[in-house]
Amino acid sequence: HIIVKRRWLIILPLMIALVVGSVLAVTLPKKYESQTLILVEGQSVPKDYVRPLIREDINERLNTMSQEILSRTNLEKIISQFNLYQGAGSDTMFMEDKVNILRNNIKVALATDRRKRNTNAFNITYRGTDPQQVMDITNTLASFFIEENLRIREAQALGTSSFLEDELENMRKQLEAKEQAVKQFRLENMGTLPTQLETN
Repeated sequence: HIIVKRRWLIILPLMIALVVGSVLAVTLPKKYESQTLILVEGQSVPKDYVRPLIREDINERLNTMSQEILSRTNLEKIISQFNLYQGAGSDTMFMEDKVNILRNNIKVALATDRRKRNTNAFNITYRGTDPQQVMDITNTLASFFIEENLRIREAQALGTSSFLEDELENMRKQLEAKEQAVKQFRLENMGTLPTQLETN
């Protein structure tokens, strides 16, 4: 009885909310979101033969690469490559403001696993107003991540290779020194060596 008696107090706010919602849906700019999933695979060589080059946790690696890729230099490249923030009022914006806006529209996070297991994947998400541009920027960010990961792995592989070469050179010098000592010992004890006793 109370609901029927005061039905206009329910219907009127509902109608106003529908009208306001429809107007906002038409007038507000559309936002598009693009997301890419990057899977981090471990090395394929068995650990018994070759120890892993990268031993840090995926969170640490992700944080390191995120700081490098979302640096001002890389974001400025994206802004100039895709002519971002060129509309009205962009003349008064500093490059620092543009970089901050772009950085706020980018999200990098570990992929969530529904079964609560450890995951070796992460998502890169970008939001913007132009669907094609949003997709292209997300692909560019993903390629930045892949290139940065390859660069880190290559640097670590070169460091490992250099270390192994140094160790090999040290072992070669030690072996040569021992061979020289054995040769000198044989010269000094010619005829008294155990292999020559029977002949003597």
